Amino acid sequence: MTAISDVSHHDIFRHPQHCVNQIAARTLASGDIVAVFNEERYPYHHDSGQTLIVRSSDGGKTWSKPDIVLPWTETTGNWDCGICELGDGTLIVNLTITGFFKRGVKPEQPSWSSSPYTREWGDWTWAFKTQGWLGTYVLKSSDGGRTWDAPIPCNVRPLKHGGCRSGCWQLPSGALLMGLYGRIRGYGEEGEGESTRSALIRSDDNGNNWEYYSTIAYDAASIIDYEEPAILRLKDGRLVCFMRTHVNPSSDAKNMVMTVSEDDGFSWTLPKWTNIWGYPADLITLHDGRYLMVYGYRRPPYGVRGVVSEDGTTWDVADEFVIREGGVPARSDDDSPASSLGWNSSTGMPSGRVDHKNPGLYQHIGYPTVVQAPDGAVVACYHEWSNDPSPLQFVLCTRFSV
Repeated sequence: MTAISDVSHHDIFRHPQHCVNQIAARTLASGDIVAVFNEERYPYHHDSGQTLIVRSSDGGKTWSKPDIVLPWTETTGNWDCGICELGDGTLIVNLTITGFFKRGVKPEQPSWSSSPYTREWGDWTWAFKTQGWLGTYVLKSSDGGRTWDAPIPCNVRPLKHGGCRSGCWQLPSGALLMGLYGRIRGYGEEGEGESTRSALIRSDDNGNNWEYYSTIAYDAASIIDYEEPAILRLKDGRLVCFMRTHVNPSSDAKNMVMTVSEDDGFSWTLPKWTNIWGYPADLITLHDGRYLMVYGYRRPPYGVRGVVSEDGTTWDVADEFVIREGGVPARSDDDSPASSLGWNSSTGMPSGRVDHKNPGLYQHIGYPTVVQAPDGAVVACYHEWSNDPSPLQFVLCTRFSV
């Protein structure tokens, strides 16, 4: 097992009423660390919020007050953001936008499922059923993130849905690659008898126009879902990609798979199963030339873990180390609804003690992102739940040496 040292934990942002989650960070040419994350408009995970940006000039020890990249409106929201600094200093944020998630016309009768239902918010069935994915977009800033241009729609066809996980990557040629996951026959994350694929879209004009570039992994038998691709360019120019996996029909999470591209992402090797369980992942090249991957660990004892590779393609769980353990609250004084998927009412949890073997919505921890600060410290950012009477997700980071 790899040993880490000089470990310290630092809050990035806590909202007094809303959950904040799914952070993505990069180290800028200036040495500052910049991160974007989602502020939900409710005290639970719903994927209908807005994208915020923060900055650290001291290697992740302290963070600026958040600014808004793209605000929510009465009829739209956005989430699943990532950030990238282009060679000319432009910042580009990628995200997804949803629409018409308001409760809509009041139903004339009680809904069939009446779920999820909470004392505070009532029946959320209609809210889930009227929310729809509008598309994948990018926004640009030429002044370091102080102001942002209007969202630019990304062409993800033939996918009907292209979910983001992390920021774009710029190749030495200047081309931009964005990792997505989605399906051709349906707009949601599950259904239509089709498994989820991971894919790349590419832009050759600094993010103004995008097109489908390649399929990273897809199971035509619709048994394995390949989701939330994490991509890194190795020193020899190859691209390596790790993906979260689930098997159908149970949707049980399995070990991560890895694929490799030798032609800047145009083609990929067949997915190779690793012995590492966890999801989703993020990867960086360390200053000493080694490679580091971090990932969420969403089963007891929960938390965030990491593993180091010498060559970027050989990874072993024997080298795994714990960055942070826990993140699931002990109890909640309030009922908790399901996530934005809505139809799965089993993820809603009643008030009282939280069962860590079946925490429902509260298993939604981690989503780590990782950078290395100029002083050499590794900074892993992620979200977890507070232990307040009404738990809220918040974002924090762990600094350490490896």
